[in-house]
Amino acid sequence: MGKVSAGGRAGLFAGLVYAVLEAAVVVTLLIVFKGQVVKVIGSKLPSGTGANAVYNSLIVTDAAVGIVFGIAAGVVLGLAFGAIADRIPGRTALTKGLVFGLVLWLLLHVVADYFGNWRYGATFYAVDIGLGLATSLVYGALLGMFFDREMRKVAHSAEAVPA
Repeated sequence: MGKVSAGGRAGLFAGLVYAVLEAAVVVTLLIVFKGQVVKVIGSKLPSGTGANAVYNSLIVTDAAVGIVFGIAAGVVLGLAFGAIADRIPGRTALTKGLVFGLVLWLLLHVVADYFGNWRYGATFYAVDIGLGLATSLVYGALLGMFFDREMRKVAHSAEAVPA
């Protein structure tokens, strides 16, 4: 149980940073590719509906949902990391975290984003994949570093308890 709970605590901290970074990436992508995004939104709305108004609410909504999801997912994925850390390739927690982050990037940004972000165009999708790699590796690195710190706390508290 020590590794799983350490993973959850590490995931909380790493997820918080990931959430803020990912929200910034999403908002930046929506601003940079505003023309394409508004065009896609407009094609899905009834005639006369304001695509720009929907776009403006999309920016705020995506950022807020991204932060909440990022923190919650950070904890859940941290728990999973703690449960499987011994089976992840790598000698150090940092390396294991980076491997974990790379797998998350493949699943969340390459595969899952294909179904949502491709509609905004190949350039949007390619930039999202690249920035997603960066944020996923930051999450993985932080997860590994915080996990290592949490495991040292667990080991230290176990040594402090008299037998």
